[in-house]
Amino acid sequence: MKRSIVLAGIKHCGKSTLGALLARRYGVTFIDTDRELEERFRAESGRELATREIFREFGAEKFRKFEAAVIGALAKKAAEPRIVALGGGVPANRFVEPEALRSLGFQVYLAIQPELAYARVLRNGLPPFLAGAADPFAEFCRLNREREPFYLKYADLVWPVDREIPAPAAAGALAEKLEQEWNIL
Repeated sequence: MKRSIVLAGIKHCGKSTLGALLARRYGVTFIDTDRELEERFRAESGRELATREIFREFGAEKFRKFEAAVIGALAKKAAEPRIVALGGGVPANRFVEPEALRSLGFQVYLAIQPELAYARVLRNGLPPFLAGAADPFAEFCRLNREREPFYLKYADLVWPVDREIPAPAAAGALAEKLEQEWNIL
């Protein structure tokens, strides 16, 4: 690979799944910024919490500042090409420096249909930012509409996710697009 690939999109659009498959295909490191955030939190606090728990315990603003620090640290690391899966709110995070985000690599927005993503969310239980909503699906759609301009702002490629297909097939199709039309290799 000539440069890193960054996957962005709303929760459960397939960033981590496709990211891991693409990393395996290209023999590069896979970084999930949510996992990086958990690791950084553990290193700084000595406590092991999932991103949901960190968000719940510290609130949105502190969480977003912590998330921005993770992105800043990743941007500063000189690295070989890698695959990076961004947390769903990273592109819209006002604390993230746009230059840091852009420097991570070629940006792919996984533009999933909200109904499809929400069905995936329900399989894993509602996250804190939806759990307290009177209508969690309406809140999920609102959040997606709010974040979409940011996903589009940074996107070098918009990849539609409009139906369920096996992850290996989806990763293969995305890889073909990246290789043939975007000369990623």
